[in-house]
Amino acid sequence: MKQTFTRLTAGLLLALSLFAGPLSVPALAEGEETAPPAASEPAPEPTPAPTQDPGTVPATSGEVYVTEAAVTDTAGGEVQQVQEGDRINVVLRVVDHPAATYNVTADEIVARVNSTIFTYTGTAEVSQLTEGEDAQGAYYTYVLLFRDVIFNGGGNQFAINLSYQNTSMAMQQLAPVLGQCSTEAKQNKTPSLIVRSSSYGTETITAGSPFTLSLTLYATGGTETVNDVVASVTLPEGVTMTGGSLSTYLGAMNAGSTRDVSFNLQAGAGFSGGVANITVNMVGAGADTGTAVSGSTTVSVPISQPDRFELGQLQVNDSIYLGDTATVTLNFVNKGKNPVANLEASLTGENLGADMTQQYIGNVNAGTENSVDFDLVPTTTGTVSGTIVLNYEAEDGSLKTVSKDFSINVMEMPAYDDTAMDPGMVEPTAQPGLPVWGIVLIAVAVVVAVVAVILVVRRKKKKAAALADLEADDEDL
Repeated sequence: MKQTFTRLTAGLLLALSLFAGPLSVPALAEGEETAPPAASEPAPEPTPAPTQDPGTVPATSGEVYVTEAAVTDTAGGEVQQVQEGDRINVVLRVVDHPAATYNVTADEIVARVNSTIFTYTGTAEVSQLTEGEDAQGAYYTYVLLFRDVIFNGGGNQFAINLSYQNTSMAMQQLAPVLGQCSTEAKQNKTPSLIVRSSSYGTETITAGSPFTLSLTLYATGGTETVNDVVASVTLPEGVTMTGGSLSTYLGAMNAGSTRDVSFNLQAGAGFSGGVANITVNMVGAGADTGTAVSGSTTVSVPISQPDRFELGQLQVNDSIYLGDTATVTLNFVNKGKNPVANLEASLTGENLGADMTQQYIGNVNAGTENSVDFDLVPTTTGTVSGTIVLNYEAEDGSLKTVSKDFSINVMEMPAYDDTAMDPGMVEPTAQPGLPVWGIVLIAVAVVVAVVAVILVVRRKKKKAAALADLEADDEDL
């Protein structure tokens, strides 16, 4: 096993050169094959993880495994033997199928040491993320660098927790064996306590819903029983207990044994952080030596807000005349606490006569409402039915579809009498009354009367003139 890990590929050690601090590349032993091409060459097909000794923590979960491991000193030189108290750099090449499935980036990969055998705070540096494919499907391969790790002795399993930010992927546990690390350098054989597996029921938890965090604790290889084991959780803001205690007393755990424990939790309805990082703490003491044992790890639980994108009132006339334009309006509102993205609206149906049947609306923020309009110009009479469909992307990345149906009645345009609109074009209607001959007689009578009046007036004028003449003659006499 030791010989296997000291024969390191140049490609893996060259990964360290991407980070601060030059690292030397060890020479290959006589008879060994030359190193593969530079890191720019395509990555080789992954090989299964090294076989572990019985009773050790597995180095692979089947879909995520370590294909190569390198140990150097802090200056980058190859290390053949690591003793208790030494500071080393650990470089792992990982093949990760779930990472390819979820298209994670290097910034989203988080690797932490989960072992008391090695002391390391913080997270690994990630580089050289490339794509590949094997019999199991697409995978990512990348390099993890753990810089300045302290070897505490007592084992050679480099247990790590591998998690992915901003995704619903479960945490992975890997424990490759570092053959350079002495398993006999430390006399204390007290096992370490680690979280071997975790589960919370589903891929993601809906805010406001209860869930059970189930853990399997593992006492690593050793010769001593760990007494008074207590497991506890530290909860982030927005996550609470629904019953029980934040800590559980498990009693004694033999070396190499496991113990299951669970905590009943609930994500608050207002939780909007996306991921709840729950810290699991484990403490105990060696039964023979009294050596204090402690360990902790973080379990990331994705929590999503419920989708509350709702359709509102649909506005459209019940009926229109053939040739007229009808507008159908659909209101919608995002009542959730997260925005929805890439909202699109489409119109389907027969005899709609719509020039536009697709509209891109974009993002709809939480607590806002909007509407979409379509203009219809049916070409035939009768009942016209249609559907407005809205497609959008929810906060968790899933695609959602909602729709609403409508119908309108298309009627023939009524015929109008144009002459009724212009009174001057209407011939007068004969009114009932005197016959024509009666009217003529009346007219004649009127004329006769007028003539008579004229004659009378003229006669009076002549008489008056004669009188005037007589009076003048009298004055002359």
